[in-house]
Amino acid sequence: MSIVRNLALMGTSTAMRLGFGMLTFVVMARMLGPTQFGLVMLWLSVATLLALLANYGLTPFLLREIGAAPDRAGEVMAEVLSAKLLLTVVVLLIACAALPWLQPSSRTIFLLLLGAQLADALTEFLNVGFRATNRFADETRIASVAVLLQCAIVTLALWWMATPVMAALAFLVSRLSVLLLTWLAQQRYFAALRPATLSVAWARIRSTRAYAVDFGLQSLLGQIDSVVLNHFAGPAAVGIYQAGMRLFNGGAQAAGVLANVFLPRAAAAAGAADDGRSLRKESVRIQWAFVAVGLLFGLALCALAEPLVALLFGKQYLGLVALMPWFGLLFFVRFFASSWGVLLTSAGAQRFRAAINAVHWVFIGALSLVVVPRHGVAGWLICLTAGNALLAVAYVWRGRQLSGAGWRQPALATLALASFLPFLHVPR
Repeated sequence: MSIVRNLALMGTSTAMRLGFGMLTFVVMARMLGPTQFGLVMLWLSVATLLALLANYGLTPFLLREIGAAPDRAGEVMAEVLSAKLLLTVVVLLIACAALPWLQPSSRTIFLLLLGAQLADALTEFLNVGFRATNRFADETRIASVAVLLQCAIVTLALWWMATPVMAALAFLVSRLSVLLLTWLAQQRYFAALRPATLSVAWARIRSTRAYAVDFGLQSLLGQIDSVVLNHFAGPAAVGIYQAGMRLFNGGAQAAGVLANVFLPRAAAAAGAADDGRSLRKESVRIQWAFVAVGLLFGLALCALAEPLVALLFGKQYLGLVALMPWFGLLFFVRFFASSWGVLLTSAGAQRFRAAINAVHWVFIGALSLVVVPRHGVAGWLICLTAGNALLAVAYVWRGRQLSGAGWRQPALATLALASFLPFLHVPR
């Protein structure tokens, strides 16, 4: 029952984040229009890419370590806090050094959005503390208040002045407010939490390099896209694409829910002395949970494309309708790959994940040089789908070696791809 309860609580938290987080971006997209919205999303992507260094893949590391050794939760969190603070200082120094190369009109937007992303990185670290102490209900309550606050701040700010700078400022204020709320909520349980020494921080950074590489490469999706599309098609295309990505990322929050619940369990199963039986049993649950969510949400993006775009974004974004089936297919393929990716992390195969993620991005980059100039935004989505399919094949191959899992889930998932074919169309 505990796994069902935890899934339900995290599902509620994620549903709140999904609903009001999406509403925040819908308000931004409508009030700013495709071009100005695209400009904000471009610099948000740049800020997010730089903030990946501060994230460093430490959240999945924490989940795995706490799942494998709950008694060390406080010690590990102190080490990770010190590593995060050190990395945050490095990110700020890099940002300051880059300012002279930016246009004056973009500097303020970039700095405000970078501050928001760094605050978000610290909030996510604190959220792991809820899971470490099995306080999923507390996290749900805080997350609900936080997303309501964020939506209200951004909406009111843009109603007063609908400009990219105001949108960036509202983002920063909202993320700092959420960080403060989360920190206050954790004081009772982690009042003694303090950063470790600089040497401990550096040691933890060195020991988690594989997590950092894997996390960084996975997180490029939705961020590097803006840079690529801005180069080939300009800010308006970025605005159209990122409007669709808001829907995609809203559903993708479910991956975080499933990983947060299943990863500690799978890590414990991987360490069990029963010839891998516990890990195989847990892997079946992980695989079918991810595939079911991926298929249902992916097909919903295909079937409901026109009413969703018209209702949420309006006539300025009608070009998004033809792209939604490609977002749906990408969603399903990515969730299928993630079902095996969680298994690899739990089994300690993080170096393999990092290596194959690098290969898959090289493949996407090479393919995009041919496909994106010809097919635009749809071409980029095709490249992402092909790259994630390659990633899925590699994950299945290695995952079966480590766990002894069967072929049923990969076979049925491959057959499910046919359900997307009636919706797909490649624009010329």
